[in-house]
Amino acid sequence: MPTPWLSALMLLVFASPLMAKDSLLILSPHRKSIQEEFVPLFTRYYKEKFGTEVQVEWLDQGGTSDDIRFVRAKFANQAPTSGLDIFWGGGTTTFLDLQQEGYLARYDLPPELKAQIPETVSGIPLFDKSHSWYAAAMSSFGVFYNKKILEFERLPEPNRWQDLGHPLYRDNISLTDPRRSGTASTMNTIVMQTFGWKGGWEILTSIAANTRSFTHSSTDPIKAVVAGDVGLAMAIDFYALAKIGDIGKENLSFLLPKGQAVLDPDPIAILRGAPNRKVAERFVDFVLSAQAQKLLILPKGAPGGPEKSSLGRMAANIKAYEETEGQRIDAFNPFKQQDFVTLNLEKALRTQRVFNDIFGALLVDPHTDLKRAWARLTKKGTIDPIKLVALAQPPLSEEAFNQLVDRWDDEVFRNETINSWLKNARQKYRNTL
Repeated sequence: MPTPWLSALMLLVFASPLMAKDSLLILSPHRKSIQEEFVPLFTRYYKEKFGTEVQVEWLDQGGTSDDIRFVRAKFANQAPTSGLDIFWGGGTTTFLDLQQEGYLARYDLPPELKAQIPETVSGIPLFDKSHSWYAAAMSSFGVFYNKKILEFERLPEPNRWQDLGHPLYRDNISLTDPRRSGTASTMNTIVMQTFGWKGGWEILTSIAANTRSFTHSSTDPIKAVVAGDVGLAMAIDFYALAKIGDIGKENLSFLLPKGQAVLDPDPIAILRGAPNRKVAERFVDFVLSAQAQKLLILPKGAPGGPEKSSLGRMAANIKAYEETEGQRIDAFNPFKQQDFVTLNLEKALRTQRVFNDIFGALLVDPHTDLKRAWARLTKKGTIDPIKLVALAQPPLSEEAFNQLVDRWDDEVFRNETINSWLKNARQKYRNTL
């Protein structure tokens, strides 16, 4: 039996905060490089600041859409908690959706930190009015292309979204199925809101017809461009910029279509009923701090920058930019740029699920038939605008499309409508001469 002094010593040792270990469970569609840079720095920061080790577990179900389904399943049957602490990444519409469904918890940042996160940039909010989410980074969307491939095949470099629909690029583009990728869904929204219902469909149809294949992951088109399997891809900036940083500007390039680009905050939030609430709050504070935000904008190996790979993202903390002038991967500062397009996020959120389904039924599932029709129409290297209008004619008006939203939870109606769209699209493409 332990002596009194030994018992006291054992109590002191096991009660020591240095021996304790806190926990944090993160659900995130972010790529592995984000995890590899932020988590080790957080664990070091946590031990130094709080005198306690922290165990961080990182989950990803395969992408943004899959992660959202996972959260919904965890909160099924009015569960008070999902068992998860943090949802990080996936774009603004993802967090608007999660907030409206009541899955996010309010958290007020410390005043000093909140002062470093502006309310808006180019008219885009960087945090929700209910303080249920905050932008941890910002994204832009454009065209990623392999300069060597375009040069070898004597193809021009693109300038606008609609350039990707030119027959010159047939079979030289890779895209992701928006039903599996929040990034792809957002890029489609940009095109539709910029060019309108009919104009947007013409552009998306011609780009889809030029596409070699639709992938399930938003990273696959990036890999295809880097490998030279295709010349171009619609892409989110940080995937493209990270590769450009690794491989070189002489080989790869990323274009923000002038007057057609948007900024999309990429938020972080604490989930309702988070089992490790205090640790979750500390993690949010850390991610938004200037120290951590520098990981996004500094090159690999720079003091205060990432250790393993450049992340190539835009920070949301204005102080991080002030402290890195002349040191960043790119001199671009979103807080000093004013020519971005502003999306109607409420509209995008409301119609996203229906639009992804109609996109899939018209352009992804009948893709083989679409490509054959496109090959027949563009065999001379151009396409008659009248024939493009006929090919890209959507099966319903925008007004009728908007009315579908209220009925889309009826799975019988939804499946019947999708099947009808798919059947009619295949018939139209096969009859195209």
